Amino acid sequence: MIGIFQLGITLFISIKRKYPKEEISLNGREIFERTKRSFFALIMPIFVVGSVVMGIATATESAAIGVMYAFVIGLFLMWGVKRKEYLTKMLPSALKSAILTSAKIMIIIALSKLYIWILALERVPEMVAGLVVEMNLSPEIMLIFIVFIILMAGTFIDVSPAILLLTPVFLPACVAVGISPIQFGAILITGLAVGAVTPPVGTCINVASAISGLGIGSIFKGALPFLLANVLTLLLISIFSELTLWIPSLF
Repeated sequence: MIGIFQLGITLFISIKRKYPKEEISLNGREIFERTKRSFFALIMPIFVVGSVVMGIATATESAAIGVMYAFVIGLFLMWGVKRKEYLTKMLPSALKSAILTSAKIMIIIALSKLYIWILALERVPEMVAGLVVEMNLSPEIMLIFIVFIILMAGTFIDVSPAILLLTPVFLPACVAVGISPIQFGAILITGLAVGAVTPPVGTCINVASAISGLGIGSIFKGALPFLLANVLTLLLISIFSELTLWIPSLF
């Protein structure tokens, strides 16, 4: 659903701003040749995503698998790239860039985990959950309240720590009032995805800033229409449970 909204936004922005487009006409042979040259790059997501789906590796380990795969492909199978230049210039430059980018993001994540530790120490999530239960809200109102908390938490906390912090607190309360755990999971992930692109933590924005060299404000302004698509999706799956439960119900 998010993809459909974002595709529509991309088309609208491209047409409005009159972005250039390439007019090409490919025959069958050209398509085959381009696909053959790109084959090893095209199957890279199979190793990265497939290793997670099949339970071979965690998400972090799959990233390392992707890096090793790209290294091997670049060293042995990228025609036109000299191995000596690859090992002495391109690879050290790529490693330096990756280290600097990762360091910037890890500092932000480390400070956000300190914030999480303080929240857990003061038992703030438990107090909020207790307040929600005591208010005896309907499932719909409770979901709206939880969405608000998730969006607020996602603004200051990275995704993985937020999942560990919020799930044990809100999931039992949702199940107690008849909300499906599947719907809660979809809402939690979608809401934290919004938080990942909102300052001040905004891990995705900081990554984009480190890679592009642009300011966080400029990146956030450009990402705002797509962020609104995420928020719209979040509201829809919160109000209409069938959007998240229809496919699982078929099984």
